[in-house]
Amino acid sequence: MSARAEETDASATSRAAASRRAPTRSPPAMTTSPASGGAFGAVSGFVTLLATLPIFSLSLPLSFVFGVPSVWQFGEAYRPSFSYVWSKFMTEAVMGVKLKLVGNRGLYKDGECVYLSNHRAWADFFVDMYLTEGRAFILSRYLVVYAFPLFAIPAMCDGALFAFKRGKPGAHEELNAQLDAHLKTFPDYAGFVVYPEGTRNVKPRSLSLKRGLLKYTWSRKKTVQVIIAADKEQVLSEQIGKASYGVEIPVGYSDVIHSSEYENDFEGFAREVQKTWDAEWEKVYSARRDRTRALHPKAQLVTYTRGKTILLLTSVGALAAATAAFAWMFWVTVWARYLSR
Repeated sequence: MSARAEETDASATSRAAASRRAPTRSPPAMTTSPASGGAFGAVSGFVTLLATLPIFSLSLPLSFVFGVPSVWQFGEAYRPSFSYVWSKFMTEAVMGVKLKLVGNRGLYKDGECVYLSNHRAWADFFVDMYLTEGRAFILSRYLVVYAFPLFAIPAMCDGALFAFKRGKPGAHEELNAQLDAHLKTFPDYAGFVVYPEGTRNVKPRSLSLKRGLLKYTWSRKKTVQVIIAADKEQVLSEQIGKASYGVEIPVGYSDVIHSSEYENDFEGFAREVQKTWDAEWEKVYSARRDRTRALHPKAQLVTYTRGKTILLLTSVGALAAATAAFAWMFWVTVWARYLSR
């Protein structure tokens, strides 16, 4: 933080109030993408995007086969969660993301928590889940189910994805009840990731936070932690039409906010969340000036129910069947055109 001149108490109070109302302006996001810059970078990023999308579509069963740690240790009482194995597979193995921790705080794990994250691109799905160690499911519009059904449907069956449709005005209580039911149905998830800006935002400054799910969080007296990760749009983004391997992403975890301390004071809670969000955004997007160290989220271990085992075997079996069908069609095509002459 830069030094400031001395101010009167009245001026300081006025500026503090204004900073809570206005979004924090931050330096441009760090871009370490190998595909950044010029026409070649744009073409390279687009080609990488096209190559990555089929892998993303099949990423859940692929992570079961190739992911580390293994999900096949049937003799173990506890094994890594599907959400952790998948998110690590996509983040590190497929996209080669290098996570860098800004500051000294880490993930809150001592109870149910709502994690507030910045929404940048499709990469959010796996990067943010990895940052929560697979402990939190992701809220997403139902469009992702139509775009990636082979990934989204099994992820919904496991509880890793909560897909919702934008309802009519006043439908918040219905959504809140669905969230309550989801948390009870899938107890392996101690919380969920919310994108409080309400839309994808690739600007270097934050949008104002929406209040819908903040009210849910406050009404259920849940703990809140802000997680800001810069440059996710450089990893995999449909909006800017690019994907890149080996992007370095600075990550910051905020202090936790206990909504139970703001009983009958939602406005005070909302102000504290906005203040914490702005401070964490500024810290992460100014990470060039800070020391960072490599971040490797730890595996969450869970008990595999019969349903999980069925999902595991069904997903891998479907992948094997699809691979065999593709190989057969390819062989028939090659035989018919070239080898049968």
